[in-house]
Amino acid sequence: MEVEWRRAAAYVVCRDDAGRLLLTRFAADGHPDTGKWTMPGGGMEWGESAEATALRELEEETGFTADLGRVIGIFSRWYSADESALGRAGHGVGIVYESADPRGQLRTSFDEGTTDGARWFALAEIETLPHVELVDFVLALIT
Repeated sequence: MEVEWRRAAAYVVCRDDAGRLLLTRFAADGHPDTGKWTMPGGGMEWGESAEATALRELEEETGFTADLGRVIGIFSRWYSADESALGRAGHGVGIVYESADPRGQLRTSFDEGTTDGARWFALAEIETLPHVELVDFVLALIT
């Protein structure tokens, strides 16, 4: 099978003092993951480091900043043309960072981008939410 696209991304695991996890809700017209909860993060921009991507995306999507910690996992997923939002086979790789001291004001308005919500969730709550595979990957790493 020919790989027609590749996507490098970085994500941040933020937990508060109560152990809740910060998630964002994905929104993009016509995308199969619209309305599902995911980790704060996203695609790397040209010339950007993975660390810079993680921190930029965290702030853009949630309003928070944090101290970035170690890499706790690498999410890697091959997509067939049928599974891909692009309709073409490809490969996505996401570097998942832990964080400490999340701070800021939780974003409540979303004018641009692919996020329409950000919220803290208890771990038990997350399993009942519509969410992407990446969330299951992260939960397996942190629980």
